[in-house]
Amino acid sequence: MTQHKAGVPNALLIGGILTLLVAMNPVSTDSLAPGVPALRDYFGVSTSEANLVFSVYVFTFGFMQLVYGPIADRFGRRPVLLVAIAVFCVATLMAAVAPTFETLLAARALQGASASAAPALARAVIRDLYGVEGSRKVMSYVMSAFGIMAIGAPVIGGILVAWQGWQASFYFCLVYGIFTIAAVFVFLKESRPGDAPTTLSLGSTFAIYAQLSPNPVFALNCISNMLMYAAMFVWLSGSMLVIVDGYGVSAEIGGLFFGFGSAGFMIGAGIAGRLGTRLGAPTLIMLGSLTGIVAAAIIVALALFDISNGLAVALPALVWMFGHGLHYPQSMAGAVAPFPRMAGAASSLIGFYQTCAGAIAAFIMGALHDGSALPLGGLMLGLSILALLAYAPFYQRVLRQN
Repeated sequence: MTQHKAGVPNALLIGGILTLLVAMNPVSTDSLAPGVPALRDYFGVSTSEANLVFSVYVFTFGFMQLVYGPIADRFGRRPVLLVAIAVFCVATLMAAVAPTFETLLAARALQGASASAAPALARAVIRDLYGVEGSRKVMSYVMSAFGIMAIGAPVIGGILVAWQGWQASFYFCLVYGIFTIAAVFVFLKESRPGDAPTTLSLGSTFAIYAQLSPNPVFALNCISNMLMYAAMFVWLSGSMLVIVDGYGVSAEIGGLFFGFGSAGFMIGAGIAGRLGTRLGAPTLIMLGSLTGIVAAAIIVALALFDISNGLAVALPALVWMFGHGLHYPQSMAGAVAPFPRMAGAASSLIGFYQTCAGAIAAFIMGALHDGSALPLGGLMLGLSILALLAYAPFYQRVLRQN
């Protein structure tokens, strides 16, 4: 009895650290989102150029995941995390004091390159500790918990932008990074499996990726996950342009509206954790895509009726993110599950694919932005439909054969 009680705080503590790691990416992006219009005006750049603060971040974020996974499989999760988060803190400070837009972009690129270690290796740690079946449930609970932080990040970002300008959101990220590295250093033990790869070379690294990508189970889950992630990045990069810039809502209220989406994701991920075993991953993945289609169609319809109100975007986005919460943990865990000895590499590869798709989506959103919600809703609708079409016709045959 005593032993059981002693183990509960430890499990909660590890879950909290994993949540901090998984949430580093949305904290680094969501807290900045309310300040994009102010950042654009401060540097005197165009809307599409301002959105590069997202694109350069996610491109380096995605690419470096290809590196962190195999390195962590070779040298361990903990030391790689400590070095990467330390670099993240330095890059975040550089961004906060950037004198030019070019310097800001360089700092964001370094910030993304270092931040990518946190969620990639957190997913690998979950796979290390909880196995194939347990990782699905744990991932859903971690994503639900991180949703609470993702709700707070844009709200805090909006308040800080209104109070001290766009730079304040980077100081918030700096404090977050310092707290996270301290938690990892003090509490997170090494979880690398004993039979993980013992050598590291560029050739062997890309040989691993060449082995992973064609795997039918990996491809099935990865493609659908990537498309939904791209749609989520349309919301991330475009919502404040529409709500704050286009509809004239204040940055504080805009950050609150942005938090609606995070709330929807948290609820969806929590339900997925409870119902995953009963309904099965394929049902939740398809239900998530269908929910996204309906919600994005509502955004488009309201925009066509010229309803220029922040809630007309935020409330359907809450529903869309609920669907994403059903979809994301299941498709992510499903892609990594077939590779217990290469969980770090598999996690990194799917992260690379999804963030590259997100970077492209953010750039397109900035180019199409016209002050209304029509481009935002239209892109989210199209990507949600593609996510369903990439999964539903094939999952039964793929899962049966594998």
